[in-house]
Amino acid sequence: MDYKELIKDWESEKLFKFSIHDLSGKGLNEETADFLSSVGLPTSAAPFLSFAGDSEKELSSIFDTFETGEDSHKYYLSIGSDGVGDPVCIDLQNECQVVTLNHEEDFEPTFMNSSVKELFQFLTLYKIFVEEVIRVNGEDAFLDADFTDSQYEELNKAMEAADNKALRTNTFWVQELAQLLGNREYYQNQK
Repeated sequence: MDYKELIKDWESEKLFKFSIHDLSGKGLNEETADFLSSVGLPTSAAPFLSFAGDSEKELSSIFDTFETGEDSHKYYLSIGSDGVGDPVCIDLQNECQVVTLNHEEDFEPTFMNSSVKELFQFLTLYKIFVEEVIRVNGEDAFLDADFTDSQYEELNKAMEAADNKALRTNTFWVQELAQLLGNREYYQNQK
């Protein structure tokens, strides 16, 4: 599989490639292990996500990391975290889908993406959206949620094309897109 097209938007930033040695024996399918070792993930990315490059630990399950004692947690391999500290994980029992686990709700899973490849595509689309908003609308535009309907719809449409399952009800990205709109409404009312 050729990943050159996927990584072109990240050339100026560091991508953390996982060691094949660290990935072997973890229960990952071949496509996931290949992607993580060939392309990797950014160590940090909007919206407030960080990935394993920030830690020196080897990839481990939520069961081991948080010592939950819950057998089902053995199948969630942590690859990062979101802005509130919820683990971003690969769900080994569901075709290596990516989920977040709410640490305040007994690690209840929320679907994020169909695979790490789709996660990477969404991170790239979100990065492009942020850069475009800043370029067109000004340096503080993204922080002030100053984006147009057209810019928002372009992001939403691109995400839908990349992984439509990630935009179903109650997913991580649906919540994130709703947050964008909520922030915009708040800032517009403050003017």
